[in-house]
Amino acid sequence: MIARAVKNTAVAGVLLAGMCIGGSVAKASDPETLSIGVIPFEEIQLTADKFKGVVEAIEKGTGKKVEWHFPTSYASLIEAQRRGFVHIGYYGPESYVRANEVSEGKIEAFAQAMWGGGHYRKKENGYRSFIIVKSDSPYKEIADLRGKSLALVSAASTSGNLVPRVEIGQSLGKKISSHFGSVFYAGSHTAAALAILAGKADAAAVADVTLDWAVDKKEFDGKTFRVIWQSSLLPLDPFAWRKDLLSDDLKKKIVNALLEMQNTPSGKEFLRKTRSDSIEAASDKDYDGIRLVGRELKKWE
Repeated sequence: MIARAVKNTAVAGVLLAGMCIGGSVAKASDPETLSIGVIPFEEIQLTADKFKGVVEAIEKGTGKKVEWHFPTSYASLIEAQRRGFVHIGYYGPESYVRANEVSEGKIEAFAQAMWGGGHYRKKENGYRSFIIVKSDSPYKEIADLRGKSLALVSAASTSGNLVPRVEIGQSLGKKISSHFGSVFYAGSHTAAALAILAGKADAAAVADVTLDWAVDKKEFDGKTFRVIWQSSLLPLDPFAWRKDLLSDDLKKKIVNALLEMQNTPSGKEFLRKTRSDSIEAASDKDYDGIRLVGRELKKWE
């Protein structure tokens, strides 16, 4: 059955309506309908279209209906899943760590899409934060950007805020706000890159794969930008479930459905559209490195 995609970005308020403050949903039995929450990394319909293969795989593998929810922020997704309205969330690494913490471990990573290579991204078992500039700009390294403007993504972004703040701050020995003339949030990875082309920023922090997705959408080409800095290797975005709301049998079916996606037409389409090779198992400990970086953030923000 095709999933019912919830296209109202104000859905977070609907999800939480009627809940007792501070309450949580107790598990009585496996839900008849599975709820999956994703923060749209582009237009909602495009996100729903890309993830259609995930929905179909889980519906076929579990016999359950699947509903999509598109909260307006990672904070909304975390709260909805913490309260039990979302069974599976698709997170960035930093927001996952926050979700795991506030849920006291009930929100737990279990799988991740393994992104392949592309115009900008090198195929690795992880991803990187890039600092990019226009290909014809004079800037060759971070030192050249002293006094210039930097577009970040959002405060909740791993590759578009957390990692560049900490790793570049450590290498410079000072906060990036003391090095760049201005630092601002563009709102998304693509918007950060486009801010350079619009003359609003001299450089931008983005996730490697988002550049390739934007090239696929013809928003710019594979030669528009030059990478002048890259981070250490970061763990890939996880699928994370509310483990206490799903039986072990249902969780096993969900995992098997995702791990076998490369063997189905709809699954192959999802992998193609997200430039992924497969979906592999993941665990909470894969994100311990992000926890370490997060502890350093206060020194560098």
